Amino acid sequence: MESTVGTGGATSIDQKLKQIDLDLKDYTSNTDEIEIEQLCDRCSGVRSSGPCSGKEKGTCCCTPNGLPSPLCVYYSPRIMGLLKGEKTEFDTAREHWTVLDPESKAEAEKIAEENRKYFDEVLSNHPEWGAFFTRIQHLEVGDKIGEGAQAEIFAAISSPRMVVPGIGYEVELVAKVWKAGVSLKHLEQQWPPEMMYQLSQGSKMLPFKNIYGGVFIREGEFKNRFAFIMKRYGNDLRTCLDHHMLGLLQKKSHGPPFKDIQNIYHVLWTTAFDLEMLHGCGVVHRDIKASNVLMGRERKYTSYVRDITSFVIDYECSVGVVGTRFWRAPEILEQLQKGVPSCELVFTKEADIYSFGMMCYEVVTGCIPFDGHPQNDYGIVLKEERPRLPVDLDLDLKTIIVECWHQDPHFRPSASMLQKKLRSFSNY
Repeated sequence: MESTVGTGGATSIDQKLKQIDLDLKDYTSNTDEIEIEQLCDRCSGVRSSGPCSGKEKGTCCCTPNGLPSPLCVYYSPRIMGLLKGEKTEFDTAREHWTVLDPESKAEAEKIAEENRKYFDEVLSNHPEWGAFFTRIQHLEVGDKIGEGAQAEIFAAISSPRMVVPGIGYEVELVAKVWKAGVSLKHLEQQWPPEMMYQLSQGSKMLPFKNIYGGVFIREGEFKNRFAFIMKRYGNDLRTCLDHHMLGLLQKKSHGPPFKDIQNIYHVLWTTAFDLEMLHGCGVVHRDIKASNVLMGRERKYTSYVRDITSFVIDYECSVGVVGTRFWRAPEILEQLQKGVPSCELVFTKEADIYSFGMMCYEVVTGCIPFDGHPQNDYGIVLKEERPRLPVDLDLDLKTIIVECWHQDPHFRPSASMLQKKLRSFSNY
């Protein structure tokens, strides 16, 4: 996604970043003793009064220059890397991709030919799913707007044009185009059967109604590549969080990405609603996280978060997903630690709930779970350690998060319970 962080004022972002970088270097050169003395009670409980108490207007000011201490609950190595120009948004997004074995050019061409035959001979003539693959006759692929390990996202125009029923205006689309070398036959095995049944019937059931069709591109730059055609939304939630956090740091401030608890409840509730729909259809997502949630406005010409609805994505290939880092539940990490092959990992709805809890942590702090911790050291989670939550976090929300990431899957709430609780707390 493109960055939307503004420059603000006459001073350039480069100048601001250089000054903040100098401030950070000056700050980190201090001793630990001085650093702790400057911490606010929201971060460490060391101080409960004074200018760094974190109580004035709900802000948290660890240092005189407004930058968060590494001990602060809102400190994120990845966000600081973005701020200092050491990483780009693409770099940080790529860290969350699934690792794939690279294919040689010859192997990719062989797979492309196999994919064409499989689409024409099997998928287009599938007794149950065939209508889904013949619904769109022509596709125009536009500008690239995103990328993952297996696929790239492009703006798209289809024929026939997709319109909103009863209203008539055209729907903006994207094409999720799988990269060269991805086997279509193998990809089919990752599609949840219930999802494909709903899509082939033209069902308007949530959350599947946002996928319009599957096409095989036969010419041009993307020749012999398969694509899902979907409704287009705005940025993903992770990008929104990053922009909020960077915006605070550029103003020499820091704290939660969303100040209004009702905004948080609304975003989490709409996400839990989609998760309940998926689970109700027997689909386990396996990779719930902020970067797999898109943000779309319900009404135009408004800037309020509560007029934005979140949509869970990347469930269309959930059968083959193995999750991401420390968003994964302890029972999944335990299987990995024991050497269970990826194809044999047992994911449950309860594992999705744990991941939802980690996504909640992203929303309330702007950070990712155990940022900076070695990604293959699962012991931190298996020993029942969890990321630190803000001291002043709303008690109801804190209870929900703690219940979601319970070590025992049986003690975690269902998606239905989550959406009902979050809906009751929301004034939307």
